[in-house]
Amino acid sequence: MKKAVVFFLVACIALVGISQAFAGGGKDASPGAPPKIERFSFSTSNVGGTWYTMAGGIATLFNDKLKDKYALDMIASGGSVENTRRLALGEVDMALSYSSHLWEAKNGTGIMEGKPSDRCTVMFQVYDSSVYFVVLKKSGITKLSDLNGKKVVIGPPGSGSSDNSRKVFSALGIKAVESELAFADGARALQDGQVEVLGMSGHPSSGIVELANSQDILVLPFSDEEMNKVIKETPFFTKGIMEANAYKGQTQPVPCPYFAVYLACDKSMNKDAVYQAMKAFFSKEGKDYLATVHPQFKPMEQGKTGADQIGVPFHAGAVQYFSENPK
Repeated sequence: MKKAVVFFLVACIALVGISQAFAGGGKDASPGAPPKIERFSFSTSNVGGTWYTMAGGIATLFNDKLKDKYALDMIASGGSVENTRRLALGEVDMALSYSSHLWEAKNGTGIMEGKPSDRCTVMFQVYDSSVYFVVLKKSGITKLSDLNGKKVVIGPPGSGSSDNSRKVFSALGIKAVESELAFADGARALQDGQVEVLGMSGHPSSGIVELANSQDILVLPFSDEEMNKVIKETPFFTKGIMEANAYKGQTQPVPCPYFAVYLACDKSMNKDAVYQAMKAFFSKEGKDYLATVHPQFKPMEQGKTGADQIGVPFHAGAVQYFSENPK
């Protein structure tokens, strides 16, 4: 997408030069023409996932507040794994990404094995996200150890949810029958009895909200022992609690691992565009709007401690914004 934009701009410049030459004197033939809009690509998620809704809010706010100079185009994806790979390879300008995947891209491990990249930079931390597993209450499944041998949708291909589910299973020694489906399709498969478990990252997820409105669900709690095993194997996870009533019928808090989610961008992205976007996102109007799009925008912050921990730098435009707005 980025290469296509660059090629288009170069072609336009060349055509303008030719037209000016034939017109004589090199004067602008269209002095009243509107300024060119610089477009950026945003790798997001798929329908039914938490990020699909959140990315739509980011793009809407960006395009509304920066419309005179810049535009942000959403690109569907499986989720964090695909997003971070695209960003690390220079295929997109902006992406939602997990802290673990940004670290792997920087160091050439995991999702970018043998291919380290310094292209990824942080704009800000959007929220801390949960990792959890959902079943129907009537299934009789009540704990994580019950998942051995069960049919589990771990998330869409290329998603952070599928990667997180595999990390949990590896840490706990769970041998499940895994499959990958889009979030909405996974929720329908659970409802229809085609699978017994759905692995998710981030709440509330629209697919599970819809499911909980028609079926009694159970979000499986992690025991202290299970939590410690997961964190030992995956140090980007921390102990967390899903608050009660995140879903209909989930009346008790649920212990589960958490991790950080960042809005990241290519280090070469226009500094002014990133700076102006930061101003729009963190203005009172912008924060209020994003919080209405999804409640997980409410804790959005710089996230410097976490970014420093994974060793991924902030984009120059974000550095400028936070230096002017330290709190």
